[in-house]
Amino acid sequence: MESHEEIAGILLRYHRLLIVTHVMPDGDAIGSMLGLGLGLQRKGRQVTMTCPGGIPENLQFMPGSDQIVPVDEIRSHEYDIVVALDSSDPGRIEGVYEQIPPGVPIVNIDHHATNKGYGTYNYIDSASAATGEQVYRVLIAMNVRVDLNIAVCLFTAIATDTGFFRFSNTTPTTLRIAARLVERGADPSGISEQVYEARSLESLKMLGRVLDTLQVDKSGKIAWMEVYRDWLSEFSLDEGQTEGFVNYARMVKGVEVALIFRESADGKIRIGMRSKGDFDVGAFAETLGGGGHARAAGCSLDGQSISEAKELVFGKVYEIMGLAGD
Repeated sequence: MESHEEIAGILLRYHRLLIVTHVMPDGDAIGSMLGLGLGLQRKGRQVTMTCPGGIPENLQFMPGSDQIVPVDEIRSHEYDIVVALDSSDPGRIEGVYEQIPPGVPIVNIDHHATNKGYGTYNYIDSASAATGEQVYRVLIAMNVRVDLNIAVCLFTAIATDTGFFRFSNTTPTTLRIAARLVERGADPSGISEQVYEARSLESLKMLGRVLDTLQVDKSGKIAWMEVYRDWLSEFSLDEGQTEGFVNYARMVKGVEVALIFRESADGKIRIGMRSKGDFDVGAFAETLGGGGHARAAGCSLDGQSISEAKELVFGKVYEIMGLAGD
């Protein structure tokens, strides 16, 4: 396991870097990637950034987002090292991991306790509230001046993964780093508005459709929602624009586990999970090939319908929670 100082030194050995983050990227994923990418560019490095599935609409305000290329275009870019951010296992960077040539090293920077340690070099710190915290430390160790653009990206990363500092993962260190980023020009009010209050009309209509599927099981402890592929086509949205919908299921009084089942264009069922009780959704997601945190996690299932995925997931959840199924 490498420290942030060692990771800084490793990255500076290379001139051409590919930075990737996970499918269905959230604010921490995109903010960390852009913050690191812009920082490395300040050191004169050639940087290519990509993520499976593209950038959610509400995160496209971040500086440098126009530099992120689709996964199917990275073959045309040359790189000497790959940096995987906020991705607990190679399956989270699907479509990219398979393209990495033999012998090209991987730097794995992540704060998930479930991380597989799949990198050539691994900087895993589950005490960090967000991967954005780790990237900040790496940039400081590289003597990168954190300018306004980098500050906006890293503040977005940290703020979104802490629920704007409401979640239990917020630490004194988190707040100190956030304060430094505000000193560099990050505007908490403006960033909050962009992330949470700048959705398209189509996205809000989709939310209404998805909320119509919201249900609670007979125990009152599990809530779930469903998203179907043809709905995305109807509203001309991509899957990433449903990121965060699961939090509405988590808001239901008495609910301990919230789930969202999404049909993807690639035929997979992607499952988002949230918890506000003792149930560890990160450990649970890992049993299904996914991962994440104790309170927020996800996984993907192949070759199943939403109804089949629900049957599998609910069976396991009921068993762990000691509840009788419906």
